Amino acid sequence: MEGTKFIYKDWTYELKNSNFNVIPPEGIETPSSVFKYYSNNKNSLDALVNQYLFCSHPYQLNDSIDSTSLLWDFSNLSKGIFEKFYYQYGFNKAYEVNYEKEKSEGFETIRHLFFNMVSKGAGIVSLTTEPLQTLMWAHYSSEYGFMVELDWKIVKDNIRTLNDNLKNYAFFPINYVERLESIDFFHNDFKGPDLPYLYSVGIKRDDWSYENEWRLMSFAMNYGIPDSILGPYPNIDGSSERKIYYPKEAIKSITLGKRFFNGYNLEEVINEVTYKIKASENPEVLTDIDFINLLHKDFNDRIYFCGEFENDRIFKRSAEKIHFEKIDERTFKIIREDEGFYQR
Repeated sequence: MEGTKFIYKDWTYELKNSNFNVIPPEGIETPSSVFKYYSNNKNSLDALVNQYLFCSHPYQLNDSIDSTSLLWDFSNLSKGIFEKFYYQYGFNKAYEVNYEKEKSEGFETIRHLFFNMVSKGAGIVSLTTEPLQTLMWAHYSSEYGFMVELDWKIVKDNIRTLNDNLKNYAFFPINYVERLESIDFFHNDFKGPDLPYLYSVGIKRDDWSYENEWRLMSFAMNYGIPDSILGPYPNIDGSSERKIYYPKEAIKSITLGKRFFNGYNLEEVINEVTYKIKASENPEVLTDIDFINLLHKDFNDRIYFCGEFENDRIFKRSAEKIHFEKIDERTFKIIREDEGFYQR
């Protein structure tokens, strides 16, 4: 298959032999480890217990201009292509086909329809190379959640076998720019919407550069579209679940936020390192006692506890290696280890 590519500010966006690639400038190496921050809620616990990464739709991202169709310039859309699109896909039954009217409105409707057609089969997983980023701990876990370190090679080596619905995927760093620019959707270099979509997913304003994000982009037959996020519209159901599974051995470490233990999950503080965790009120819902038992059973050799320490009147973020000693079914003692301490 003939390949196509688009170069923007020394970054190459490429579709070659049905594979998507984002090629950064020299000097950016693929990381051996990537990290995922989680809030402490049932969805996060479910993702860890069942070893999967949730593949978000662009509407679910926290930056409203991240992966947006606003980055597609439709001003060069011809009337012929405009009408062919509406009639070929049957949108003429639900929408007025009026080229001049839509042109005067910036082609907002057809651009949205194009975007939904492409994005319903694509998912986004946001990962990072920053395990001790204070803003990320605050924004994504509120200090009460946890962070999972994944071995990227193990994830990659198993991604096809564990995900039958996966048609394709791409893994790349985000291109951070001072100013976002839209690109001509109908440029001769583009043979379809794939490269424009890859560009919109792979670029962000440099306000976000502290995240050092690496993005896993998945492609399935039909993930569906969460339209209700935009307004009082029904969601479009998909035939594929928005999940990428990985093997348990891909988990290199799990770090608890410095406020993970708190009044919501503690029944009793026996001493400064021994806690009695609240019991589950509903056995069908995952809670913190299930999480702690999982950590003790399967990951007790790779647990860290996040915190901050003072050095010469300067506070620094840290993560200290620990393991749990199980006293009884709901009581655990935190054992601090001398090794495995890292800081920023």
